[in-house]
Amino acid sequence: MHRRASFQSTPYRAPGRKASPFKGPIYTNRPVPVQGIYIRYMTTIQKTLYDTYNGREVHLYTLSNDFLSVGIIDFGAAVQYLKIRTSEGEKDICLGFKSVKEYVSCGMYCGATVGRVANRIRGAQFTMNSTTYHLSKNQGQNHHHGGFEGFDRKFYSVSATEDGILTMSLISPDGDEGYPGELHMSVQFSLEDGRLNILYIAISTKDTLWAPTSHIYFCLDGEKGGVLDTTLTIYADSFTPCDADSIPTGEIRAVQGTPLDFTAPKRIGLDISKPCEQLEYGKGYDHNFVLNGSHAATATGKGGISLDIYTDMPGLQFYTGNYINAEGKYGHIGFRSGFALEPQFFPDAANVPAFQTPLLPANTPATHYISYEFHTGE
Repeated sequence: MHRRASFQSTPYRAPGRKASPFKGPIYTNRPVPVQGIYIRYMTTIQKTLYDTYNGREVHLYTLSNDFLSVGIIDFGAAVQYLKIRTSEGEKDICLGFKSVKEYVSCGMYCGATVGRVANRIRGAQFTMNSTTYHLSKNQGQNHHHGGFEGFDRKFYSVSATEDGILTMSLISPDGDEGYPGELHMSVQFSLEDGRLNILYIAISTKDTLWAPTSHIYFCLDGEKGGVLDTTLTIYADSFTPCDADSIPTGEIRAVQGTPLDFTAPKRIGLDISKPCEQLEYGKGYDHNFVLNGSHAATATGKGGISLDIYTDMPGLQFYTGNYINAEGKYGHIGFRSGFALEPQFFPDAANVPAFQTPLLPANTPATHYISYEFHTGE
């Protein structure tokens, strides 16, 4: 018999698609140790040893159906591989690493769950309820992606249910990296046909900020295919210009007439080298877009594999891997080997009155979702 969880989610339906598994209330059932394989709706979950780190075992959990196979490790709740079955065999379309040490040393947040707050907070501080909170300064004088030991560097506890949902959970203590409140967060991963669904669930003992994301680096033509020939559409008529620290100035500017216009399908490499102060700051694209709605973006590789992203968050960070330099799963990965599309709240939203603040009120459960839908073009 199912037990009712304390959280409820908002049902989500992608345009023109059948209902997703995100139906409230969420049922946790009894936590099931992932020792073998569980099957329902043609989804399997399998656990294997991935690595050891700081004296602890790190496991890889593989979710598979007839179309997708997704590997997620319980360090950082990070997507380690994402394989699509095609007529030519399986193709891995995301960057990843062979060890936890490589994940940590690369500085890329590769595939990881990011939080408490994704992206940058100016001056590593914010004011809430007349109290100023000072966060860790892990990028110059600013706070980035949750700090030195953000959610990307946490060990997660893991459970699964017989309906093919994998849940990774953590407790972030009061004062963690400077944030107020003890925060309990769960990340649910599930497959539905050609879709990978991620549902974030959180509750805090105090008012706090909470804005998670998934930092998958996509390479739709494989690890050596690069990003420049990928065709991209971002469903956003405006973006938030940034300064030299890649933090928004507070302005919201139309994309029309700029290299940041992806309102129609465009090769990522078409405008990336054009003279533009915004592109010079980050050596390419590293910008937040103001989404028009829940359909955030569509990307298509040269080989025909395509990706659609849906979310309930207001922004999307598009990053072209301008600083990648590491050893990946299949060899060296470098400059623009992969691109990230990160649904998020706007960077520095806690300090910009015009931006929606990612406030999580005390003792009030909340959810956010990201849904990735894949097609092979066959």
